[in-house]
Amino acid sequence: MNKIITLIGLYALSLPLLAAQDSEAISEANEALVRSLYNEKEPTCYNFTDEIPPEKYIALPECNNIPSSFSGAFEIGAFFKTDVRNSAFAKTGLDLDHERGKLRTNVRLDLFIRKTEQTDSQTNETDYETTDQKWSSTVQSNYTFERGGKNYGFGFGSYEDDRFNGFEYQSSVAAGWGRRWFEDDISYFDAEIGPGYKIDELTNPGPEEEKTQKAFIVRTAATYETRVFESIQFKQIVSAEFAPRAGESSKYKSITAFSTQLIDALALKFAFTVDYNSKVQGNIQKTRTETSLTLVYSI
Repeated sequence: MNKIITLIGLYALSLPLLAAQDSEAISEANEALVRSLYNEKEPTCYNFTDEIPPEKYIALPECNNIPSSFSGAFEIGAFFKTDVRNSAFAKTGLDLDHERGKLRTNVRLDLFIRKTEQTDSQTNETDYETTDQKWSSTVQSNYTFERGGKNYGFGFGSYEDDRFNGFEYQSSVAAGWGRRWFEDDISYFDAEIGPGYKIDELTNPGPEEEKTQKAFIVRTAATYETRVFESIQFKQIVSAEFAPRAGESSKYKSITAFSTQLIDALALKFAFTVDYNSKVQGNIQKTRTETSLTLVYSI
């Protein structure tokens, strides 16, 4: 009799365990069915947060989910002036930005061309000749030292081909340290400095000048951008490529731009650019300015 009572007691105690095992088995079977229906696979990594992850994910490595974004803008403008000598000019540019994790890269391409009506004194025929032509490209990558931090390292490269400034081309590279000194919801201010190297190819070198001018430089640059009104954006960029040795050419540049949104992705941009070379050829002016009004389409 005692044996029967003992067996009944053991059976009663085992019922919850059997029920729990059956429930776990049913749950696993349901999960397997859902994965098969929706083609879900067993996770191989886990997105860890400040919360304690489920026990079965603790041994998994952290997923390498690096945020990435891409944006850009294309601008174009053309003007025609009628005078004693008619003239026309066109300007176009492409600005691309890519950000992935701590790395942010900007690529900028610009083209400017002007043609002026010329009259042949012998044949009295008129034709349009190129009186100004310039194209340039810049690339810069900034690597933030800490996520969400203000300090960054930068690498910069530029190439400029201007037919009428006394140089076949001007190119430079630089690397150094920068910092975002200020940032809020509508504005920011960046400044950077670093050593570099530049190569200038002269168009018509003097008798005692080398055609290819090479020099070490110190590059500094600053960018300030803010929203003036609800639909007007202001941006100021200044940069200097200073050659410390006497007799070498230094280059300074300033870009002031206002843009206002017209419709969703279309904006009108007014820009004023100043280029200054401390050493030029012949009677070419050291300071060259450019004023433009363009339409900008954002990608």
